[in-house]
Amino acid sequence: METLALISLFILRLGIPIAVTVAIAGGLRRLDVRWQAEADAQRTSRAVAAGLVSSAAVASPMTAEHSCWEHNTCPPKTRNACAACTCTDIPCWMARLRADGKLPARCYGCALFRTRPAVQPVTA
Repeated sequence: METLALISLFILRLGIPIAVTVAIAGGLRRLDVRWQAEADAQRTSRAVAAGLVSSAAVASPMTAEHSCWEHNTCPPKTRNACAACTCTDIPCWMARLRADGKLPARCYGCALFRTRPAVQPVTA
């Protein structure tokens, strides 16, 4: 019985800190992926604004099938105030990035953002 208590306390002493460390590392990894995606989106947006890359080259292939507001089933009241609906010459995520200064949280999980082509802007 004493051995079982020592083993359980040993596992408790090491297990909880290891589990907390793994959870923190996973959260930081997800945060890093999000920050990298936002930095890539900002780089691409600046390249399109500078004319180095066309806006069609950074749009998701899924955009041809349906628009952002159809994909997200946005009501008409929301569409009227949304930058993605008013700026149809650039991808929806880029319009929101320019209007809000950052990507909305729902863009990171959206297929229209995740399936955008990776474009390396030409710097001269």
